[in-house]
Amino acid sequence: MMKLNNKGQTLVMFIVIIPILLSIMVLVIDLGQAFTKKQELNNINKLVIEYGLDNIEKENLESDLTAYITMNAKDLSNVKVTVEDNNINITIKAYINGIISKALDIDGFEIVSEYKGTSNGEEKRIERVK
Repeated sequence: MMKLNNKGQTLVMFIVIIPILLSIMVLVIDLGQAFTKKQELNNINKLVIEYGLDNIEKENLESDLTAYITMNAKDLSNVKVTVEDNNINITIKAYINGIISKALDIDGFEIVSEYKGTSNGEEKRIERVK
């Protein structure tokens, strides 16, 4: 009875599977980075709206809120703050340039965090729009 040698077959399978595993790993890292950035923007958004609702009567509130956002978040592409009639709307946009976007030489993922806050005296309400 003749014994077969499977060393070549194992090497071929190893060479085929390694790029697939590396691609999955890179995708998971990029998605994790995007999720972390989204959570960071959401947290900043909620804190700034809460501060704004506490100081709704203050003059130049829009510029103060914009300054707080840009001071606490990096790599922002767009910040839009509107304050009118005890309502505060904040939209923050950022781009994530992950491993995939750098490898393919394309723009990164756009992350958007949009929240709305309202105040009617004693009650404050903060809700996510997008």
